[in-house]
Amino acid sequence: MAVGRARPVDLTGGEAGTDEALVRAAKSGDASAFGELYERYRDAIYRYCLSRTGTAHDAEDLTSDVFVKALHSIDSYQERGLPFVAFLYRIARNAAIDRARTMKQPLSVDELVTEPSSKQNVEADASLAVDSSILLAALTKLKTEHRDVIVMRFIEGYSALEVAAALGKTEGAVRTLQHRALERLRKEFDDAERDAARKVRRS
Repeated sequence: MAVGRARPVDLTGGEAGTDEALVRAAKSGDASAFGELYERYRDAIYRYCLSRTGTAHDAEDLTSDVFVKALHSIDSYQERGLPFVAFLYRIARNAAIDRARTMKQPLSVDELVTEPSSKQNVEADASLAVDSSILLAALTKLKTEHRDVIVMRFIEGYSALEVAAALGKTEGAVRTLQHRALERLRKEFDDAERDAARKVRRS
């Protein structure tokens, strides 16, 4: 499976822990401070939302909702040993769950998949297209918590400890979820691969 790995954002609170200062400033009404937090974590939250929605358009809408909700609730935010981005991920997870209850849309990971380095490599392009569709079919079969761990660990590139902080779980719980998710994903991927092969033979 070829998946892209974006450089993960710093889950310890940004450079030199400046998130704390930005949050304090945002609480006091400094719009530029919240804007900096938005710029710092927008891409990571967008990729997470993309993995939970179905299209780039829906991911953009959900990302906007996340930051609007974060702005409205920032006065009640308390660090409690967790970084600000963990606060954003919790909002994103809840918003995605709420959205899923009213909109049944397929998962899309198309924009999370790495493209071949050479556009002239037709064979690699074709292989990637198959792998992308198989990965997509496999991921759609996973439980939400398993999908979250797969996306954050292997697409976003976070460590188990960082994922634990973002999801409000222990590192041990995340590692257990990761193990179960990989086992399930491997089975679903194999099943999807066989289904794809059967369709090719019939065509």
